[in-house]
Amino acid sequence: MKNMAVIQYEDGANIEITYDFESSLFKLVERDDIDFIIVSTVLEFSPLGKNLDYFSNELNIDGEDISNLANWNRYENLEVSFIVLPSRNPLSKLRGLIIAANENSKCYEKYESASSLKLNRDFHYNVAYESISYAARVLGAQKISMSHLSSSGHFHEETTTFVAEALADFCDFDGRSKIDRFLFVGCCMNEKHFSEIKELNSDGNANGNNVTTSVHHINGFEVINLIW
Repeated sequence: MKNMAVIQYEDGANIEITYDFESSLFKLVERDDIDFIIVSTVLEFSPLGKNLDYFSNELNIDGEDISNLANWNRYENLEVSFIVLPSRNPLSKLRGLIIAANENSKCYEKYESASSLKLNRDFHYNVAYESISYAARVLGAQKISMSHLSSSGHFHEETTTFVAEALADFCDFDGRSKIDRFLFVGCCMNEKHFSEIKELNSDGNANGNNVTTSVHHINGFEVINLIW
């Protein structure tokens, strides 16, 4: 695990921004490096698919239920949403899992520019902000990890900056829910992709978006829809 930046709350407390692309999620949880995981809704060649059995055992949630929820959020759901899977295992150090919409999701089609392949900043920022906010405020997560939300095989380094902006704004606007550490995990990213984050941390030029949310349930799990 390597540190790359620090964001400071108004009261002087710090949140570490780190990354670890070598350790397994199992090891990160067992070492108390993370207590919550946000992953994209893609199953193939992804942190979610690679760790499906681990998530099922650690959270005490049927693996088929996790797969079905992920596929629904990717292929059928027209709304920008994330699905919350709180741990059902009282002995686990992992508080839960969020399965978030990404660029492969059907809902992303309306945000993608038809004339260019320019990444949609609001999509990535809003999904990251609301996922982080829910994990911290509702489930009490303090050490949150997140994989990238780019489409499979087409990682955009801008996504790390959008996530960092969301994290910085969360610290500014909702300092009551303290996060101690934020960890980038998964594939495709490397150290060169984080230069913008270091600059963001030093100048503090993070901006927010107004998002409203609605909630419904599928198979007993909360689905948080984002509207902007």
